[in-house]
Amino acid sequence: MRKKFASKLHKSLGLLITILACFLLTQYTQGKNPSLTFKKMLVEYAEAPINVDVMHPRFSWLITSSERNQVQAAYQVMVATSVSLLNLNQPDTWNSGKVFSNETIQHPLGNNKLRSNSIYYWKVIAWNGNGKRVESSINKFETAFLNSGDWRASWIGNGTPLEALPAQGFYKDVREQLPGKDSIVHDGRSLLLRHEVRLTKLVQSARAYVTGLGLYEFFINGQRVGDHVLAPAKTPYQKYVLYDTYDVTALLQPGDNALGIHVGNGWYNPYKKWWDTYRMQWFGSKKAIAQILVRYTDGSSSWITTDNNWRCTPGPVLYSCIYDGEVYDANMDQQGWTNTGYNDAAWKPVTVFAKPAASLVAHTMPAIKVQEIFKPQEINSPKPNTKVFDMGQNFAGWASITTSGIKNTKLTIQFAEDIYADGTLNITSNEHANATAEYILKGDSVETYETHFSFFGFKYVEISAQNGPLNLLNVEGHAVYSTNEPAGNFECDNLLVNKIHQATVWSQKSNMLGYPMDCPQRDERLGWLGDAQVTADEAMYNFNMALFYRNWLAGIRENQDAATGDIPIISPRPYIRDTGIEWSSTYPVLLWKFYTHYGDKQMLAEHYPAMKRFMHFLDKQAIDLMLPSGWIGDWGSMVKGWKEGDPKSIPTAYYYWNATIMAKVAGIIGNTADEVYFKKLTIAIAGKYNSRFLDTKTANYEDGSQMANAFPLFLGIVPGNIRQRVLDNLVKDILTNNSNHLTTGVLGTKYMPEALALLGRADVAWGIINQKTAPSWNDMMRLYTTVCEFWTLKQSKNHVMMGSIDAWFYQYIGGIQPDENSSAFASFIVKPMLLDSLTTATSKIETMRGTISSEWKRQPGLFTLKVQVPFNTSATIYIPGDTGGVLTENGLTVKQLKGASDKGFHDGYHIVSVPSGAYVFKSGIGIK
Repeated sequence: MRKKFASKLHKSLGLLITILACFLLTQYTQGKNPSLTFKKMLVEYAEAPINVDVMHPRFSWLITSSERNQVQAAYQVMVATSVSLLNLNQPDTWNSGKVFSNETIQHPLGNNKLRSNSIYYWKVIAWNGNGKRVESSINKFETAFLNSGDWRASWIGNGTPLEALPAQGFYKDVREQLPGKDSIVHDGRSLLLRHEVRLTKLVQSARAYVTGLGLYEFFINGQRVGDHVLAPAKTPYQKYVLYDTYDVTALLQPGDNALGIHVGNGWYNPYKKWWDTYRMQWFGSKKAIAQILVRYTDGSSSWITTDNNWRCTPGPVLYSCIYDGEVYDANMDQQGWTNTGYNDAAWKPVTVFAKPAASLVAHTMPAIKVQEIFKPQEINSPKPNTKVFDMGQNFAGWASITTSGIKNTKLTIQFAEDIYADGTLNITSNEHANATAEYILKGDSVETYETHFSFFGFKYVEISAQNGPLNLLNVEGHAVYSTNEPAGNFECDNLLVNKIHQATVWSQKSNMLGYPMDCPQRDERLGWLGDAQVTADEAMYNFNMALFYRNWLAGIRENQDAATGDIPIISPRPYIRDTGIEWSSTYPVLLWKFYTHYGDKQMLAEHYPAMKRFMHFLDKQAIDLMLPSGWIGDWGSMVKGWKEGDPKSIPTAYYYWNATIMAKVAGIIGNTADEVYFKKLTIAIAGKYNSRFLDTKTANYEDGSQMANAFPLFLGIVPGNIRQRVLDNLVKDILTNNSNHLTTGVLGTKYMPEALALLGRADVAWGIINQKTAPSWNDMMRLYTTVCEFWTLKQSKNHVMMGSIDAWFYQYIGGIQPDENSSAFASFIVKPMLLDSLTTATSKIETMRGTISSEWKRQPGLFTLKVQVPFNTSATIYIPGDTGGVLTENGLTVKQLKGASDKGFHDGYHIVSVPSGAYVFKSGIGIK
């Protein structure tokens, strides 16, 4: 019995030892070979794109690790035409070889082997600092058209084959038509285009490349293709037009197939009432182009194109205008026109237009789509046959209405941002835009209508009926915006700040419809550069704006004046001479911010010649390095007696800022001579600027207004021996002269809070943010769900520019700040500021390299900060504390943290440099 028991005990102990050994080996292995996972694989910023139209696309990847202090030491990229070749590690398109580099983003394909309309597969092998090898899954991408000659389709429509346009490529005034003659015959009704084709083989795959001007909807065999709306996005039409790429494999079938395109006016074919420098320009009549590549299971392929075999007829949209809205007559529906077998004998042959000068470019940025749906609350019926609805949120888009009723009953749908006390719409902020949709019932069934070729900015909707009773079965609000992925999240325990953040996000959504707009409701909706400049930081914190901004910046470059190098103040409107250096300087400013966020050196190199030409333009405008003022200035300023263009010092300050950016960009792209030149120029401009605008006796710039003093402080122009006095004057003007209120407009509201935070007076900025009386953010938030254009709350209720403060929340409350000495957050700063009454805050952003998060909590005697530092990055972390106070991380001192470096204690912060990983710091701190 004892022997059996001893034997069993021996076996049990052996098993236990084996399990323990395996456990220890596992722990050892995990420590030496941490878990590395490829989380995201990008080609030209997109996952598995099917519309790559560049010969040397850039590859980026995002790796995560469960361990701290992990870096990439080397990588290898392989690209092949088949999965099997990649599985064998025998790529036939490109093999980078093993490259010893820690860079995970923006690696260009190294040869010219790509072909149009082709599928490629790629993978990455990476090695960490310990030599561990990790391999990604196989991903793919597809090319669209790499050469303009690949297009074999024709532009088709209805009109004159060769449209007479002036040399500039558009009309901006009816008086530019033939002298004494109204020569352009404008047709505002929508246009239907259709064609049928027979496919005799089984389809393996099919890709459609299509666009329409101004806006289009595409159909195959009775089904709408894709979920894009308001496509294509607005561009400088005289320069380039965007085309969409769709996978239509599932929509085509052996036998007969019907193709249909519905085309509306958009920005391309506006009504003459709107032809104006600051509104719309006319580029031509409605037209479309489509080319479909069909590959068959037997290995062959064929093209379907728009050509003279297509037919056309007027569509059911009787009127469509971006500003005024739309009229849709359901009685004019061509029932079944997108299906096979439809009798189009009464339709007429299309016009084949002469090839335009504009190039066709793939629509690679995220498409505009219906993103969110609101169920409104009916609030009243102010008059018979009329109902008013509250969507609960101001946004850009339209109403979707389901109804039934008598034939020819007309529903009028009016949109507005505000409402009067009696429940009727206040359409004041629509200004001259009619902002109305009309739907005429055919009366034979339940009918659903939503706008096709226009959009509105609104919170309230009034629906009325004429020629019949109002019978609404359902009403929805459809919010429409570019599908830029959310990239950030911010929240704190200050309800007003959270409201400002949410309002800013909604104003940003409402004003990104293919380009950064100023507003979505009135007769404007333009891409003012200054608005985009001040909101770029918050936009890139809140959304992935890479492809969106890349397209818009390309349009600005295309719109640069060929003769002078001047940059427009509005884009994608064509270049028209105007004064406003503070607005046109958005071009270099945004390019630098883009690089800071996305690390795209190629963007800088591509735009550098245009940036340099703009600087030469400024050189010629300057007299003794001083630039004249324009008509914009700190737009919306509350300074008493403010005039357009004030403060006069602003253009020269931007001249200085532009020069500093040019010096940095020149250094990055390796142009040493230019780097030296622009560094000298910055010094020279600063000297002249201070000599002209700084009163050394009073320590004020110009009139001592908040913008006049704050902007040079933000830019670092102020001489060191007088900087504190200028700052003191700024603080006095805020706290004493204006009772803790700001007086700044669009520019100052962005840059003054930043200057205050950078110079140690975040407390003053915090007081302004929390101000309860006008002018203030609280004054807006008590009435509206988006950000207003002006502090007076007049005019637009949905301008994002005063929401520029949202970046301040991420940077100084959450504490997440880029390090301009690196790019794309390869290294960054986390420095939350202790602000009165604030006890918790959570911030998170998605970068090209991974997730950065900051979560902190302040309790009596204790400050806790949780930080996430992505793989292959590092951070300098500032933890609030007391002099001599104890700082720990998960119970360890900083000296015990592997890879960390204690930078000491300064100005109320423990400063620690850390490698990648998740950290929880605790610091002893007094009650504040």
